[in-house]
Amino acid sequence: MNYLLSVIVPVYNVEPYLERCITSIVNQTYKRLEIILINDGSTDSSGAICDRKAIMDNRIRVYHIANSGSSIARNYGLERCHGDYIAFVDSDDWIDQNMFSSMISFAIKNSLEVVECNSINSKEITNVHQIDKGYRIENKDEFICRILKYKRFAVWRRVYHKRVLKDKFFIPNILHQDVYYTIDIINSLTRLGYLSQPFYIYNVENMNSVIRGKYSLTKLNSIGAPLYVIQQTDIYNSKIKTLASNYLVHFLTSHYNSLYLNNKFDPDFRHRKQIKGLINKHQQLHNFSFYGYAIKLLPFKLYGTFLLINNTRIDLQRKLYTFLKHVKSQ
Repeated sequence: MNYLLSVIVPVYNVEPYLERCITSIVNQTYKRLEIILINDGSTDSSGAICDRKAIMDNRIRVYHIANSGSSIARNYGLERCHGDYIAFVDSDDWIDQNMFSSMISFAIKNSLEVVECNSINSKEITNVHQIDKGYRIENKDEFICRILKYKRFAVWRRVYHKRVLKDKFFIPNILHQDVYYTIDIINSLTRLGYLSQPFYIYNVENMNSVIRGKYSLTKLNSIGAPLYVIQQTDIYNSKIKTLASNYLVHFLTSHYNSLYLNNKFDPDFRHRKQIKGLINKHQQLHNFSFYGYAIKLLPFKLYGTFLLINNTRIDLQRKLYTFLKHVKSQ
């Protein structure tokens, strides 16, 4: 296999994790790599780490840009890459050394333009042996169903032939950009390769990441993502439409609940009224959601009380489980 793979890595203030990420890419068993690190205006030593790594490996190219967000950083990489295949890695995550050799080999053998792998979060690595490690080719309905059901929109789980990404760029200044990008990509495919081996390790311990950081108006403004999913899956069968509705209800419920914990962003319930209306429209008996129906049936203030009681119950159950697990281990 002599195909060049471009690996695009947007970098922003990930000093504790960046060395591990870059090392995992450099040490891939697939060696013909072009590793593009875009330092997106980091204020810690991330930029210096990138420069140091580039001196050590001539496959690494580093670009330093003003802080503009990961969408623009990824686009910057897309405009400068030369690979036959393209992959994305987030700079606080890391990957198995066989990830790219396995995915590109499967793509070439089966004439696939996109191959996807499974992932595992950083707290569950010890359970990796319990995961089925089969390879398969999915038709359009199969892979769209799986992506919707398990919310597998992240672009870093795939290797793409350059033909697929031609003239496709990320939307600047928007959260959940991967949802829009992935929906557009998968709508252009008829087949997709899927490797259930969890080659990608998703870091859930970085609490400074945009997704896991504090709730904000920027996060609230991301509710267009599930609406785009609904719009772009309207041409498919009823099962896929139901899964798209499930995704929307789950996505919006999270925002609805977050607004009760951050009332300053919605003092007059204007945003919650909008979200409730959307949930009411898409929540049906065949895609039942406990929280979705609670939102649909309960007045705003009563739902807030319900949410507080239920969150307290869940917290107590979690503490009890931890205590019993500790007692059992002694």
